[in-house]
Amino acid sequence: MEGLTGQHPIVLERWSRLGVLSDSHVPHRLPALPKRVLELLEGCDAILHAGDLEAPDILAELSRVAPTYAVRGNLHWQFSTGTHDQDLPLSLLFQAGPHVIWLTHGHLRFRYLVLDKVSRRYQFDTPEQLNDHLIRRLADWRPPQANIVIFGHSHFACAKRWDGVLYFNPGAVVGLCYRSHTQSPRVGVLHLGGDGDVRWEWREL
Repeated sequence: MEGLTGQHPIVLERWSRLGVLSDSHVPHRLPALPKRVLELLEGCDAILHAGDLEAPDILAELSRVAPTYAVRGNLHWQFSTGTHDQDLPLSLLFQAGPHVIWLTHGHLRFRYLVLDKVSRRYQFDTPEQLNDHLIRRLADWRPPQANIVIFGHSHFACAKRWDGVLYFNPGAVVGLCYRSHTQSPRVGVLHLGGDGDVRWEWREL
């Protein structure tokens, strides 16, 4: 699949604290990136955005806090306005000391996007079930050397280990309203140890 094979990792020189965010949806759901996001990410060594930026100019704001990398999200109706993130890579691979991190939005291809939309409506009763579905998909496509997978797409934060790999979703800058389930807007932070240890937290806007 385009964008997923033969990747050479981007080496992060500073990596002990990584800011992670997803699904900011500017300007289609939020008029601008909330300033609180920048405050919550202060002190991070690098920032990873897991897609659905929609407006790529928010990357300049994030880059003033720390070096920022981003992948494209799924296709909405952005092309009608000319504001979209579809020129960004589908995924990125990073080397952060002993850690190898794979960053992607979670949909991977248009066919999966359509299936996700249908599944959200008819198949999954909880956002946890949707995340589990995405994790199973990502496990099939994960570069074999990656021990951390960062994704978004569901708007629901989670951190799950499966077959020795950490799957981390920072939640959504726009928050979540899914059937009877809600989750406040948030970003994530990964604390990476030189011994391979990983800790995580979520910071609410």
